[in-house]
Amino acid sequence: MSDFTELEYKYKADDVKLDDFVKLLETLKPHKRLDISSWDFYYTKGPDEFVRFRKSSDNPELTIKRKVKTSNNWERVEVDIPVDPKRINDSSVNKFLELLDYNINFKIYKSCFIFWLDNVNYVYYIVYDENMKERGRFVEVEVNKDRVNYLNSTENKFTGGKSAEETLKEAAKSLETIGLIPQNRMKKSLFELFVRS
Repeated sequence: MSDFTELEYKYKADDVKLDDFVKLLETLKPHKRLDISSWDFYYTKGPDEFVRFRKSSDNPELTIKRKVKTSNNWERVEVDIPVDPKRINDSSVNKFLELLDYNINFKIYKSCFIFWLDNVNYVYYIVYDENMKERGRFVEVEVNKDRVNYLNSTENKFTGGKSAEETLKEAAKSLETIGLIPQNRMKKSLFELFVRS
């Protein structure tokens, strides 16, 4: 069953070395790692509505996210629509979103280092503007979307398992060893950081 719940904590990580992050994650024994970079184009309609086009060479997608709480971005509804990398192009995305009253607002380039464990994934990424000027480094820990329903299920609770939110909080504790503590969790999303008004 597909789940559209995004549960994550994001941290500003300009002072965290990539090497320290990688060493920490290797101790957690991830079962998969992916290093990938791509452009993200953000289209807006009004102050809070956006669509992101991730222009990845192998897995491009259109994404809509909506906050569950106005106070932070730790839980959101996220719907990703994969698109065919052989058939997608900028002009068709622009025209499609323009017909839905979305207009391009900004674009960023992200270099990501992603590590997956059974229930969560960790990402270290560097964000660049359209001129490839570094705009910040971030670390995220997120509950894997395909695990949210199970972690919150009666079956999991019956066997003494942790809920998705408890799993996220426990996974975040690992980041404290590299200086990322609960008080440093960001409440703003990348969209909120970079959107042009």
